Amino acid sequence: MDKVSNNHKIIFSKELFIETISEIEKQYRHDFKCSEALGVLLPNDYISGYDNHWLQNQLIKILKIAMNDNHKHSWIEYYIWELDFGEKYTGGCVEIYHKDFKLKTVEDLWDLLNIV
Repeated sequence: MDKVSNNHKIIFSKELFIETISEIEKQYRHDFKCSEALGVLLPNDYISGYDNHWLQNQLIKILKIAMNDNHKHSWIEYYIWELDFGEKYTGGCVEIYHKDFKLKTVEDLWDLLNIV
């Protein structure tokens, strides 16, 4: 299988981008709840280890390429992992061109990716 390079164009509409990030968040939160429940039901089970991070990472990779955010300091990854899908956003944590930039919603992320 060929690797995807930065030379390929993947075009996302705002609606598809928002829907995709929202679905990744839903799956992430669902997986977290399932993992917690399994930990309660089977506290000593280290074998089953449900994990879908491979699929999740690939979806994020596609989004990063599509949005030209495919670099070490990705805004998409920052929004998802550091800001917990915007839940941990606080004023002043994102500054662009010496101006505070809101990054609380996936719509804010879309706007940021389209100005940077």
